[in-house]
Amino acid sequence: MSEIIVAGAGHGGLVAAIKLAAAGHKVTVYDRHKKGEYYLDQRDSFEAGAMEYAGIEIPEHYRAKSNNLTFVAVGDDTPVLTLPAKEGSETLTVERKELHEYLISLAENAGAQIVYETEIKAPLILGCRVAGIETDKGRFYADLIIDACGMNSPVRSNLPGFTMIEKSPAHFDVLHTYRAYFENVKDAPRPETNYNLYLYNDGTEGLMWLVTDDEYTDALIARFDETSYSALAPCLHTLSIKNPQMGTKLIRGGYFVDIPVRQPLAVLVADGYAAVGDSAFMTYSLKGSGIAYSLRAGTMLANAVLADSDGFYTAETLWEYEKTFFREIGFGACRIAIAKNFLPFVTAEEVDRMFATGLISSEELQAFSEGRLETVIKGKFFSTLKSKLQILGEMPELRSKLLTIVSNIGRFAAVEPSFPNRYERSDIEKWAEKYNEFFNSVRRSPSQELQTDNQ
Repeated sequence: MSEIIVAGAGHGGLVAAIKLAAAGHKVTVYDRHKKGEYYLDQRDSFEAGAMEYAGIEIPEHYRAKSNNLTFVAVGDDTPVLTLPAKEGSETLTVERKELHEYLISLAENAGAQIVYETEIKAPLILGCRVAGIETDKGRFYADLIIDACGMNSPVRSNLPGFTMIEKSPAHFDVLHTYRAYFENVKDAPRPETNYNLYLYNDGTEGLMWLVTDDEYTDALIARFDETSYSALAPCLHTLSIKNPQMGTKLIRGGYFVDIPVRQPLAVLVADGYAAVGDSAFMTYSLKGSGIAYSLRAGTMLANAVLADSDGFYTAETLWEYEKTFFREIGFGACRIAIAKNFLPFVTAEEVDRMFATGLISSEELQAFSEGRLETVIKGKFFSTLKSKLQILGEMPELRSKLLTIVSNIGRFAAVEPSFPNRYERSDIEKWAEKYNEFFNSVRRSPSQELQTDNQ
């Protein structure tokens, strides 16, 4: 039996805690919040397949009607693009706090101990191994530290350089997000689509979405640069004009939170350490939630830990977790992150023209948003290539930007095969250097005028 610390009560860490405690390991979860307290008062939607993958029973009231994403552009007469339903996929919708408490209860029932009101400050290093955590309550040691502290994890950000683990996100890796729930206006008409992503106004600085439920309207406005309530007031006004069902009475929320929207860490593991969830930047960029990724990754991590019968938990044995993650999720997440880098550089008018001219179809946008560029190319892309090129011929700046992102995804296809199948430190160093250099170069393109210091 090993002693395992889960630093932070993130979704992926809790799933790992459930499985490892059930297998007989001594698992302790340290979290900075009070018992019953959760800092995000919001509802989240994610695929049911993630809980099924983790082997977690799905409460029936989590199951929801499909809420396919609809892209809304600038012009009032521009057709919207609704992503087609994913075959065999079921949507779950649940309060973030409720899901958190559910996972906590499962972890406790499996034998894990949850220690609340404990501020984690840094990792404890013995030689070349992560051996514990420094907290405001003292030092705690374990055979394995699972980092589920989130985007600004004090464990990850204080790891020594020899671990090869990136410490902090860069400028365009983070969205500063305002989330609020407004009471619906009675008798006001409801929109034809209930989950809308808006790409107008100043949307190229980030994004806006509006989710219309029976009783409320869920508004989210996200910016790559720091923002404020006063700066976002015009955006809320625009949303309310376009959506008469959206009232002005705030039901809940109305706060800012930062979320990572970038590629996963190049290296997730070190001797005695593994990052999961937001600590490893496992976020689906277009929906701002890494719940599905995290539930799957927590399961993958637990499987790798349980496979290490000697209980050494070295970078070499934990590499099986990273390998599984990248093969099943990570590479697709990378291509989505590349597509996300398009947002800061495309103008709202260009998005409008793409929609209005039929330059991109809903099927192509679906594949593109999931990082499946090969699906786009193998589909109707070539049969419509001539007409697409004619349209782009009238928009040289947009053509240059689109070619850049397609080129970037093609360049990443050359990076992907260098992922090490087995853990050899020299190979891992080369992989991490190549991977990080690629994404640093993507952040600086396509316009020199929009360069940002991401070092």
